[in-house]
Amino acid sequence: MRPATPPEGVPRREEPGEQTIGLPLKGPVGAAAQQAGIVMKRAPITPYTRPAMELGEYAKEQGAFDAYHSLTLKAYWEHGQNLGDYPVLQGLAEQAGMDPAAALVAVKERQYAQVVEDQVQFARSVGITGIPAYIIDRYLVVGAQPYELFKEVAERVLQERETPPADEGEG
Repeated sequence: MRPATPPEGVPRREEPGEQTIGLPLKGPVGAAAQQAGIVMKRAPITPYTRPAMELGEYAKEQGAFDAYHSLTLKAYWEHGQNLGDYPVLQGLAEQAGMDPAAALVAVKERQYAQVVEDQVQFARSVGITGIPAYIIDRYLVVGAQPYELFKEVAERVLQERETPPADEGEG
């Protein structure tokens, strides 16, 4: 979420040292994506994502969130589509098995705006500054991270759960 992004999105420009628009990402994120079998290309636009997030809430109520989420990721990372564009969102809703007209009404009428705003505020309150973000017990992992980090955090959580807390009265 980039709150300063206008509803029409922001076209990306080619910057020195960055991946070329439309080509697969390089570096650690690109390597992780390739290892996971995921296509991640540098999109031509930074989209205004509130409508897509609100449609995600609608999709949850329709029992179509998993399909919608997967389609949304592919639309952006593989095809560089603008996730703030209503026709794109309507097409994603239809592909996910939802009524595209009803989905568009929900988005245009901002029926899920408060739910999304509450989620954004919660994320900020717990220190989430980027995506993806994972809360694993009491640990926060932000950004695309290597598998080894998740394994280390999971092992630490399991170890902490197995170790009983010391009595505070002893000493």
